[in-house]
Amino acid sequence: MKHARWVFFSLVLGLWLTASVMAEPLRIVRAQAVLMPEGLPMQSREVALPHRWDRDFPGRDGSALYRLEVPAAPAGRVRALYLPRVGNQVEVLLEDRRIWGAGQLGDPRTDHAKAPVWITLPEDTARARPAAAVTVRISAQASRWGGMAAPWVGAEQEVRPLYQRHYAWRQYGGLAVCIAMGTMALLAAGLWWLQRDPLYSTYALAAAFGVLRFADRLIDNPPLPWPLWGAVAAMALVAHLFLMTRFLLMLVGMERRLDGAIYHGLLSLELALALAAFLLGIPTIWTVALGLMVIPSALALWAVAEAAWRQRTRQVWAVAIAGVLVSALGYRDLLVVRVSGDGAGTFSLLPHASMLFVLLLGWVVADRFTHTAREHRALLATLDARVREREAELAQRNAELRDEHAQQAALQERQRLMRDIHDGVGAQLVGLLSLLERDALPRELLREHAGSALDELRMAVDALQPVHGDLATVLATLRYRLQPRLEAAGIAVDWRVEELPPIEGLTPAVVLQLQRVLMEAFTNVIQHAGARRLRVLAQLDQGPPARLVLAVEDDGRGFDAARTARGQGLHNMRARAQAIGAQLEIGAGAEGGTAVRLALPAQA
Repeated sequence: MKHARWVFFSLVLGLWLTASVMAEPLRIVRAQAVLMPEGLPMQSREVALPHRWDRDFPGRDGSALYRLEVPAAPAGRVRALYLPRVGNQVEVLLEDRRIWGAGQLGDPRTDHAKAPVWITLPEDTARARPAAAVTVRISAQASRWGGMAAPWVGAEQEVRPLYQRHYAWRQYGGLAVCIAMGTMALLAAGLWWLQRDPLYSTYALAAAFGVLRFADRLIDNPPLPWPLWGAVAAMALVAHLFLMTRFLLMLVGMERRLDGAIYHGLLSLELALALAAFLLGIPTIWTVALGLMVIPSALALWAVAEAAWRQRTRQVWAVAIAGVLVSALGYRDLLVVRVSGDGAGTFSLLPHASMLFVLLLGWVVADRFTHTAREHRALLATLDARVREREAELAQRNAELRDEHAQQAALQERQRLMRDIHDGVGAQLVGLLSLLERDALPRELLREHAGSALDELRMAVDALQPVHGDLATVLATLRYRLQPRLEAAGIAVDWRVEELPPIEGLTPAVVLQLQRVLMEAFTNVIQHAGARRLRVLAQLDQGPPARLVLAVEDDGRGFDAARTARGQGLHNMRARAQAIGAQLEIGAGAEGGTAVRLALPAQA
């Protein structure tokens, strides 16, 4: 009975220990390898993981086989294998059974040594499983980071978080960097197209080269054959780093530090080394090229630090901080990933650090936009103040002009009134005075001249009354003045005045000219026509153009056109009509007498 207890206890302890071992993922750091470089004898030996093909066989293609041992697992647990990086073309076998593959071994058209690999071992989990052998076959191309990183093995629920975290940072993070940087490159290119600012063109080119380089980790099937594609990606990284360095210096106004022959010579040297490293298959040359990048970055950091010390603005401090962080992470990648790290599995931070440049450009664009908006607001405020000042000046000037115009109008009206009295009443009185100096003149002649002088005075006074464009009021006043004289001469008057629209510009001068034309027509009827009936018409002629027609027709003896044409009265009537823009017609009337027709525009 006691022996059975120990057996049971031992069994429970063994299962607990096995479960404990499988509960924590195990990192395999040694593997039995068979290495087959081209042009060299095959090697079979134990290797330390991660294993970098380019470090053992620089400049040579080849293949390798790595044998790993997966620990035993109790029933119910799923075993999984996580490879941070392996390639370039891969095939994985479990106990000589193929369970996963990427690309065709030896075919350089694909490269799968970029993304982490997750493999769930296809096993029966209903029972406990002993330790198993996993074989990883790869084919590698020179300078392509072939080989295998140190894998993790263990229970699926324990290994998967490691894989997911690595995959998210490397693949999804790289995709996010490419999208953000590509978007900002398009934005910078658009701003350069609108403003022709070299700052934006420099960033657009730098970001475009960065997208080309960082997108390489997402491309399993590159568009160019190897090693040409490797050379293109390497030169894109060189161009990206040099242009970003120039972009930083342009932000602080120190770009002339990189305009010399040393800068351009170093850039040319870097591009040549990148091309030679991949075409010749010598990884050390590319490592040297990356090491030389420390020179321009250090010079740029020195210039930025100098600008920050002198200028001490937010933008310069932001540039300095971003430059220091990106340079520090770049130096870390050079040492940890390229020189002393495991290469194939160490995570590179430079692509993610480049997001600082994306944020920096966004901040610069926003800051410039805000500054421009403030300047525009200040300019608008200044312009608004100037406009208000100018409006006040114009209002004052308009008031002065109105006063001057009113004074000139009053002066002109006084002059017109003086001229009308002088030419009208004055002339009649002068004529009357000359008649009084003669002997034995008929009283009727004297009465007629005195009445004419009085009519002239009345018309001058009537013309001063405001009529507001109402011609009917003018005619009514004229009728009131002349009706007694016409009746005394034995002439019956038929007034036919229709409803008339207001006339624009019916000024006192126009009213007086109309009165004088009609007065002259009435006087001719009284003195020369021998008429018994007179008809006065006022109506609207729709036209076009619309006109107000005034007509005076009598039934007298008519007139001699040849004789009348030489008379001064007709000449005065035509001159007065022309002065107010009216058309005067004199001819035979419908009843045999004389008809005087005056057409005045209905609008000014």
